Amino acid sequence: MSNLALLFIESGLCLLISIVTIFLLRPSLRAILAEICGTEQRADFWLVWSQIMMVVSPLLLVIFFADARPGTALYPMEAVKTALFRALLGIFVATGMMGRVIWRAILQVPEVPSK
Repeated sequence: MSNLALLFIESGLCLLISIVTIFLLRPSLRAILAEICGTEQRADFWLVWSQIMMVVSPLLLVIFFADARPGTALYPMEAVKTALFRALLGIFVATGMMGRVIWRAILQVPEVPSK
């Protein structure tokens, strides 16, 4: 297997993880952002921004730290395992940062009294 093919496999794995994460978070994130932001337009902007960050963060880690030295392709499972770790680390960091920001924003939203 060539290093180029391995890079495409690593990037594809990363994108798959990002897309699945976005698919799972999107409905809840949209509702929370609409409540925090006050308008649908603001919520839509932050939703798109969040989704872009959920793709870019892991992909940057995978591509930046990809091992392109000769001989790397001799151990494709090791490279895929490392790429999987970096992709999941990127998702973890991105969702952690989003969660922290949303948590702080929720604490600042005045609570509506229940009837």
